[in-house]
Parts: sequence; C-alpha cells; structure tokens
Amino acid sequence: MGIAHLHGGCKPSIIHRDLKPSNILLGEEFQAKISDFGLVKSGPVGDESHVSSQIKGTPGYLDPSYCSTFHLSTLSDVYSFGVILLQLIAAKPAVDTSRPLYTAYHIIDWARPSLEQGNVESIMDVNLLMGPCNTEMMLRMGQLGLRCVAKSPKDRPPMSEVCGELERALCETQGLVPQRLTRPSKKWIEQEENESFTMSLEGARLQRFHVEMESISFSSLDLKCLDSNTRGGESLREVWEEASDATG
Repeated sequence: MGIAHLHGGCKPSIIHRDLKPSNILLGEEFQAKISDFGLVKSGPVGDESHVSSQIKGTPGYLDPSYCSTFHLSTLSDVYSFGVILLQLIAAKPAVDTSRPLYTAYHIIDWARPSLEQGNVESIMDVNLLMGPCNTEMMLRMGQLGLRCVAKSPKDRPPMSEVCGELERALCETQGLVPQRLTRPSKKWIEQEENESFTMSLEGARLQRFHVEMESISFSSLDLKCLDSNTRGGESLREVWEEASDATG
C-alpha cells in the first residue's frame, strides 16, 4: 500500500527505484514499512508516460525496459515488486549465481514454467509445503508476480491494481467474501463482526532476509513476512459499511 500511495497519492508521483526485500522492513506487529529512499525520483507529469533517468537500482530487480531505454516510470517499481512476490513464494534470490550461465538463473525464468502450468508447489519454499499454507493464494500471488514482470511496461498492472488483486485473492481464498466484491449482505457483515478477520499469508516467510543500514547489519534465517496473528481488514470493513449506509 505504501508504494501504491507513492505512485497515486503524490503529485507528481514518486518512484522508489530500489524495491527489494532488504528495503522492506517489518514493525513489531509485522507491519511492512518501505525504507531507503536514496534513489527516489519524481515521476512523469501531465501527459508524459515516463521520465528519462540514468540507470540506478539493484541487479535482479531492475526493470529491463528501463535499462534498455532509460525511460523510468512507476511501472518500473511494479516490476521490482513482481520479483519480490516470486521470492516470497520460493525463498530464493532474485539471481541465482550458483547456476551455470547457460541455464535459467533469474527467478522469473525459473518460476515462470511452473506458474504458467498452475503448479506452484514445485517452486514453493519447502518450509511452506511442510506447514499449513494456502497453496491457492500462493499460486495467485505467483501469477500476479508474472504479470508485474511483463516485458512491456504497458502490460503490467499499476500498483493500486496489484494491491487490490492481492487483497481480493486473500479474501476469496480464505472464504471471507463472495467471489465478486459487491455489496455484502447484512448477515455476512454481522458474521464478519463476530469472527476474527485475519489477514495472513499462512506463514509465508523469507528464508534469507538481510538488511543493511549504514554500518548496521542483521539477518534472519527464518523471518515471517506476515504473521498469522497479524490483523487487517478494518479499512475494508469501513468502506463496505459506508457503501451500505450510502445505498440505504
């Protein structure tokens, strides 16, 4: 949501340019926070679709279109976020330098065949497979990640749409809302008020999470990105209640 706000809630938009796991920190209640704004750049204004910029960022997360044309847009951040989604599922580095150069060594090339076949289990982190995990949610995350890393920027969804699709997929796979996000019935709202509205990725975790801040460095071998006790849905509930009041 933070990146979506930078892209759509600021005028002009703000492009982070260096989205990667080590720049997404977690608060005490596993609330994600974006960090390291040293490479941010103002986005296009008016009818412009991009800004021209020297290539800066982290290999593996850099938008190939940006690298080849020097055209930077908010969709370059979307590409980086797509790589992160794939990493959340597989717990693998963006670029696997241990593989021979003639084999697919980027996580996109490695994960794409399985995701296109709907076989997310073959790329999932073994710790997710061993524990309770919603594989349907993982599959939808992976397929959304592939859309985010589309070769042409115009084929990528904006970050606001990415957030909406993740929220919708999470609700649908946990049976919290109807398949279509229409006005819910009064019975459903009452049921939701009485039950715990838990937003989680069923123990999804980054196996190798590393953060560096100036001279401070720490890492974890088993850091959950979203805990099963993390609660959400309050803003979504408020929106639905307002919609219900407005329509009588």
